[in-house]
Amino acid sequence: MGEWIKTLLMIVGSFFIQPLFIVGVIWSIGMSLKRIRTERKIYRVAIFKEWFEVKDFLVMGLLPGVIASILLTVLGVPLTIEWIVFYQISTLILLVLFGTRYIHPIITFPVTALLLSVTNWILETNSSSNLNIMGYSVEQLNFFNKHLLVNGLVVMFLVLLVTIFSLSFYKMKHLSPDFLKTSRGKWVGSYFLKPFWVLPLLIIVPGNLFTAVFDWWPVFGIGNQTYTVLFLPILLGLQLKVQAQIPQQALKLVVKDLMILMGVLVVLIGINIVWSAFTWISYLIMFIGAIAVYLRHRNREHNWSFLYGSNDEGLKVLGIRPATPAAKMKLSVGDTIVTCNDVPIKTEDDFYQALKINSAYCHLKIKQIDGEYRLEQTAIYEDSPHEIGVVTIPEKLV
Repeated sequence: MGEWIKTLLMIVGSFFIQPLFIVGVIWSIGMSLKRIRTERKIYRVAIFKEWFEVKDFLVMGLLPGVIASILLTVLGVPLTIEWIVFYQISTLILLVLFGTRYIHPIITFPVTALLLSVTNWILETNSSSNLNIMGYSVEQLNFFNKHLLVNGLVVMFLVLLVTIFSLSFYKMKHLSPDFLKTSRGKWVGSYFLKPFWVLPLLIIVPGNLFTAVFDWWPVFGIGNQTYTVLFLPILLGLQLKVQAQIPQQALKLVVKDLMILMGVLVVLIGINIVWSAFTWISYLIMFIGAIAVYLRHRNREHNWSFLYGSNDEGLKVLGIRPATPAAKMKLSVGDTIVTCNDVPIKTEDDFYQALKINSAYCHLKIKQIDGEYRLEQTAIYEDSPHEIGVVTIPEKLV
């Protein structure tokens, strides 16, 4: 029993020292610091003081990772150590070049396959040389084969499946507005939806190349083949700019597009089972499909009018600070405050002047984003009307 616990701790512990996990943690910390710095620059105080990006990165993929790992183990789909190394390289390159926009296996896996094939071609052209890598000759390395590509498609499907699951339950509790100026010179609000998280995925690794480097690593055998297991950090991320839709609605439409793409992937895997020569076309289709998902979202944003600009009817709500009177009144992003304490308001200054009329309570007439009206009221902090917690377009921008 002691050896099993020791082995399990080694496998789990190795997850936290892999480059992708370490870089992912650093990146999520950077996202938090950048957001807080931007909020303080615009509003003097941060809208959300906690580092929720770091929490999402570490927690969001735990349950989906367990589900995907069980499914992958039951299916018995292995990936080689070469694939794992090149996946981490591909993801790091894309993360540095494009941020979290393209950090998903529907993009990173095709790039990984391309790097593997190029490396395989380079090594084959030098097969007659005495080139050695970690003590292994070129002929002993398994950089590229059709079965590996098909296995990559299966893993891509499982990761896409749990991604859709995660995004379907993703709660947008921390919407921090950004601002841009329209062609007419007016300032409007927008949001960058940037969910970024790590998926711990248990991978079966064939061969003994891995254990040749780490001789203490646990192995098991089936017939004449040896295997080991490794928790691989799969980085998952999106980056969506929303200015013409409700953020939750925008994400829901993207999830629907991903579900269509997942259906296409199922068909492609079925074709590859009987015709393995179709693998490269399959990766190309998935890569194009991933770009198409982003383009469809972009077209929806460009074809619809701005939703978070100045409103002649009142003051547009762009954010809600937690644990404030605004949060208690369940104000939502996109609501319009028409009156405050029965006084019509148009600007942020009008709003705070109206709040001073009643030092104990504030009464609001709200126009919801669907056009319906409702009334809200709550106690406010005495002598602190600015602590009501409503985030709007700053006066200095208007």
